[in-house]
Amino acid sequence: MSKSSLEAAYKTLLQRNRLRVDPHQANLVTRLASLQDELVNTNGNRPSHTPKGLYIYGTVGTGKSRIADLFSDTLPSHISRRRVHFHEFMREIHSRLHIARSASGYAGDPLVKIGRTIREESRVLCFDEFQVTDIADAMILGRLFGSIWREGGVMVSTSNRHPDGLYENGLNRDVVMPFIREVQRRCEVWEIGGREDYRMSSLREGAEGKRVETFLTDRRVFDERLEQTMEGQPLERVSLPVYGSRKVEVNAVPSGRD
Repeated sequence: MSKSSLEAAYKTLLQRNRLRVDPHQANLVTRLASLQDELVNTNGNRPSHTPKGLYIYGTVGTGKSRIADLFSDTLPSHISRRRVHFHEFMREIHSRLHIARSASGYAGDPLVKIGRTIREESRVLCFDEFQVTDIADAMILGRLFGSIWREGGVMVSTSNRHPDGLYENGLNRDVVMPFIREVQRRCEVWEIGGREDYRMSSLREGAEGKRVETFLTDRRVFDERLEQTMEGQPLERVSLPVYGSRKVEVNAVPSGRD
């Protein structure tokens, strides 16, 4: 797909009233379209030609995740990518780390190999809700992402915090500071701007543009808001695995969403 694919998809959502005209979002779309173009025109097997990623931050509800989803969805099919919540990704890394350390003949730092494997699976890693709150994560981020970046991986992430605010006041924060500096070297830090929380404003507006309450409101209004939020996607029941062998049953989620 060409550079215009992301912008065309964004324009379609505007025309269908799935998104509102917002100059901050439009600027981000233009920047991400440029990154798509760079990815198409560089060799993923040559780490020295790796384009800079993008670290997108701003207040909640400003459309960061929605635009990042659009970026991932419109990447050309030959560019491997993975879109995942950062907490889920780190949980997976700890699981891989445990398996590696439990294997017979374990020696050295398995994070280098894990990072290389992650890069082989996906050239572009798109993270939602990038944050560092756990000392266990903080201790391994530098080595893990160092391996991914050395192999030519590109990171596009959304966060509510500027990189300088990651793991703020955390235990042994000095351990994670080299990683934070590397994030700012490997990624362009982009503030989306804007202060309106579209999640809340869309819930407060009825079909006729009137403000409505969604707590203990009538069923018709609730169903109407749910349909708009789900954008016509069918709902299905899913079972989500959590730590260990536990599962959480969710009655209704958009079909096809992880």
